[in-house]
Amino acid sequence: MVNNPPSFPLFGMAGLFPHAHYLTDEEKHLHAGSDGNRRMFYNGIFNTPDDAAGYAVQLADNEHEPLYFTYFPKAEDKLVELGVAFYQDFLEGNFWGLSNSTKKFQDFMYRYGNTGAIVDAHSRGSLTVGNGMRDFAKHGIHGIGYKTDIYFFGPADNAVSVANAIYFVSDGKKDHIYLQNHLLDPVGMRIGHNLPTFYKVPLEFPYVLFPPEIPMREVGGALLGYDPSPHNCYGDASYECKHDYGTPHTATITSIYAILDNLGLGYLWRTK
Repeated sequence: MVNNPPSFPLFGMAGLFPHAHYLTDEEKHLHAGSDGNRRMFYNGIFNTPDDAAGYAVQLADNEHEPLYFTYFPKAEDKLVELGVAFYQDFLEGNFWGLSNSTKKFQDFMYRYGNTGAIVDAHSRGSLTVGNGMRDFAKHGIHGIGYKTDIYFFGPADNAVSVANAIYFVSDGKKDHIYLQNHLLDPVGMRIGHNLPTFYKVPLEFPYVLFPPEIPMREVGGALLGYDPSPHNCYGDASYECKHDYGTPHTATITSIYAILDNLGLGYLWRTK
C-alpha cells in the first residue's frame, strides 16, 4: 500500500481485505486481469487504509480481478487534511511540485497506459489522477494512455478537464472518461463542478413535509461523513445506499477537444 513512498497493495479478491498486503519489489510488476487490464484505485479525503480498501472493492468493475490501490495517507489533523486537499486542488503542478501519489499515478500510466489500464478515483483521488494527466499535457508529454479507461466517482476534479487532458496525452486515441456523480454530492457538484448523473434521495418524515430541507440534509450528511450519503453511494454500494439513492448511473464524458476536432474546429484549441 503506497503510504506515499513504497508500493501498491494487492487484493486477492476472493477473501478481500484479509488478503491485502504491501507489495514487495518483486510484485511491483502488476498483474493484469483476464481482460488484459491492470486496475488501480485512488482514494479520497479522511480515508484510513481500510476505508480506501473498501472503496477500491466497492468501485471496482470486477472484484474478482487483481485489484490495486495507491493509498494517499490520512493526515493526523483534520485541518492538515483539508490543507492537503486545498494544495492538490489549487497548487499542485502549478506553483509547486507533484505529490508522491500523483507521481505514482504517472508511473502507472507510463507502464500500463498503452497496454490496458482501468483507473478508478473517488473524491480527492480524482485530483491525483487529474493533476497527473494535466501535468503530462502541460509538458507536452503524449503517446500514452491509448488503452486507459478512467472512472470518476463523486470527483473533486472536473471530468471534462481530465477528458481533455487524456485526449491530448493519448494523441486522440482516448476521447472520454466515465463519471458517476449524485446531484446532492457537494464534492462532485460544488468542488468538481461536474454534471449530476443520478438524482434519487430518501423521502423521510419529517423532511418530506419540508422539501427545501432535503438538499440541506443530504449535503450536510455528505460533508459530515454520514453513511449512507450522496458522496459514498457509488459503484456496487450497499443495500442501504441503493435503497436511499438508487443504482448509480455512469455517464460518458467526452473531451471538448475531441468534439471540436470532429466538427473541423480543432484550430480553436490547438492554437492555445
